[in-house]
Amino acid sequence: MSTDLQWLLIRKNNSFIVKRGADVGQVFSKENGNLRNLHSHKFSGLANTKTVYVADSGNGIQIVSRKQKATPGAVSRATSTDTIRARTGGRRALGIAAATASKKAGRPDLRTAALARVSALLASHREPRAIPPKKKSRSKKAAAATAPAQRKSKAAAADDDDDDLPDLV
Repeated sequence: MSTDLQWLLIRKNNSFIVKRGADVGQVFSKENGNLRNLHSHKFSGLANTKTVYVADSGNGIQIVSRKQKATPGAVSRATSTDTIRARTGGRRALGIAAATASKKAGRPDLRTAALARVSALLASHREPRAIPPKKKSRSKKAAAATAPAQRKSKAAAADDDDDDLPDLV
């Protein structure tokens, strides 16, 4: 069965369609192999024979693609799985994703969608940075403006310390 006929059969009715209110206007899909989660023939993981599926796994990012020369009867042997380890750098991970989508899977039109999905997964794996301390200004005006406030606070702290000590003289 051709991919166009499959799309005509499943485009109106399938269990993966997500419609959220009439005001949204866009129809989404949550099937495997749909990189943008848009309900369209181009991104459909059900209607297309050549699909790319990018998912998060326990040990990194998993890219599953359907082999180009696989027979329709072959199911498990028809897929190729590439795993990008968590410690792999961002540039290497994006290179692997681009090569898999355009060359291995035979879908160069899905290259940017695969790169976007992989970069989003890499960003989610990254640990958040600690908040850096505020930088001191190097300008003389800013230093002069903050200096009297600092002097006043130090003087107030020194006056408080003198009250606690007994007078020896």
